[in-house]
Amino acid sequence: MNTLTERIRTARKEAGLSQADVAKALHISPSAVNQWEQGLTKNMKLNHFFALASLLGQEPRWLATGKIHSPGRESVAKSPKPDYGALTSEEKALLHQIRRMPSKLRRSLLQFLRAFEG
Repeated sequence: MNTLTERIRTARKEAGLSQADVAKALHISPSAVNQWEQGLTKNMKLNHFFALASLLGQEPRWLATGKIHSPGRESVAKSPKPDYGALTSEEKALLHQIRRMPSKLRRSLLQFLRAFEG
């Protein structure tokens, strides 16, 4: 993936989000997200960029450049993502809903779920 637009589109799809989902989560118009993915926006606001990276579960550096930090050298890499194996449709739906939650609610949910570990 050579361009920012390709990385945004790919990361959004990997996250299982539509352009409308991203727009709603970031409180922007769906056309703004479409413009990012079409390369029609020349100056994306930094607060939107970092919120987008967080929403998509991507490192801002990778999203911006396609590179990840490697001690002692730069390397080009695919989007860093955890290897959870194949997610079921139910797991994808849960992940989708969790990503749409405000961060405070997400932290509360995580704390609740950790109470069942043992």
